[in-house]
Amino acid sequence: MIRILLDADASIKLTKIGIIETFVFGFEVILTNDVYDEHVIAGLSRNYEDAKIMKKLVTKGDVFVADVTEKPSAFDKLTLGRGEKSVINYYMGDNNIDLIVSDDEAFLKVLDRFSIPFTPVAGVILMCVTHELISKDKGFRYLESLKPMIKDEHMFYIKSKIEELS
Repeated sequence: MIRILLDADASIKLTKIGIIETFVFGFEVILTNDVYDEHVIAGLSRNYEDAKIMKKLVTKGDVFVADVTEKPSAFDKLTLGRGEKSVINYYMGDNNIDLIVSDDEAFLKVLDRFSIPFTPVAGVILMCVTHELISKDKGFRYLESLKPMIKDEHMFYIKSKIEELS
C-alpha cells in the first residue's frame, strides 16, 4: 500500500472537505506527532469539527501517528514550522514513505530541492479518482469545495488531469 505523510495544512484541508475517510481507505496515511498536535490537539481545544474527525480516524487506526524524536537535522536551519520539520525528518528516517502532501509553498520548495516526492492537497483528489475510490464527478465536486483553500494553478492542473482520464 502507498504510504503517505501529511503536514497539518493537508490534514486539515482533506478533513474539512470530507475526502479524508475515502483517502485513508485506499492509502496508508501517516501524521507525525507534531502534525497531530497542530491539527488535532490544537483543533480540539477550539472545538473544531475537523479535529474531532481526525481524532476518530486515529483512534480507529485508520490514520497512524508516528513519533518523531527531536534530533539534529540538515533541515533545522531551514525556515519551516515544527510540523514540516517533523515530516521531513520522518521521511528522511528511512520509513518507506512514498509521498508527502502539503500546500505550504516554502515546504514544497524544500521538498523539490531535495527530490522528495510530493503532491499538493488537490493531488489527493486526483489520486482518489485514479485509484477508483471516487468517480470523476465526485472528484470535481471535492475540487470545488477545496477551491477557496488552494492556489488556482493547483485547481486548474488537477481539474485538467481528471478531465483527461477515460
